[in-house]
Amino acid sequence: MRAGSCGPRQPVATATPFGQSSRHAPLGSAPGAGAATISVAGHGVTRRAPDLMRVVLAVEAVRERAAAAMAAAGAIADHLFAVARSAGIAAEDIRTSDIALTPERAEGPYGARVTGYRAGEAFQLTIRRLYHAGPTLEMVADACPSQVRIETVAFDVTDQEELRCCARQAAYADALSRADHYARLAGRGLGPLQILNEQTGSPGASRLAAFPIGQAGGVGHIGPTLAAASAELPSVQEQVTVQAVFAIH
Repeated sequence: MRAGSCGPRQPVATATPFGQSSRHAPLGSAPGAGAATISVAGHGVTRRAPDLMRVVLAVEAVRERAAAAMAAAGAIADHLFAVARSAGIAAEDIRTSDIALTPERAEGPYGARVTGYRAGEAFQLTIRRLYHAGPTLEMVADACPSQVRIETVAFDVTDQEELRCCARQAAYADALSRADHYARLAGRGLGPLQILNEQTGSPGASRLAAFPIGQAGGVGHIGPTLAAASAELPSVQEQVTVQAVFAIH
């Protein structure tokens, strides 16, 4: 078992997005009519230090014709891709996330008229060397300082499943402890687990840890900003909530 793991992974219920109906996973004999059961909720939160950064960059170009605007934005993006690759970011860690084209309008004596087109392209970089994140972002942003802006910066972990597995185990342990407590308060014994429903992504829980950073004019301060915050990076967390039904006797 590798360091940092939460032990052997046990079978769990099928995960269902929070707020949607979920499937019941029968884990024991279904309680018969009139059988005594106890239903509890269990919550589990696991936190880890981030080991990678996801950055969304956006470029824009305005030209008189739509095709020219798209070509200009594409050329800027291609240049940034090349700079990112030279900074050590793998090709699979650079992906386009959005492409947009909108008309530019101006009011005239006969109403609004189209004066040109604004083309935009957004793409995500995954930086796996956090100690080099500041210089990497500065290198990319300085390649086209007036045509690129940083949309979002977020921290994450490479092994997302390990984080989720630990949150599940914590949620189940919490549900089991609550059920056992309630059973003892009622003077009963706790029986086997009957049903388990899992919900992930509860309100207020996010695996990605957002990190605010200046856009456009603040590009030159990326390195110092990240360096100052490196000692207290936000933790990455996964939260799981389970609804468990146990038999009591």
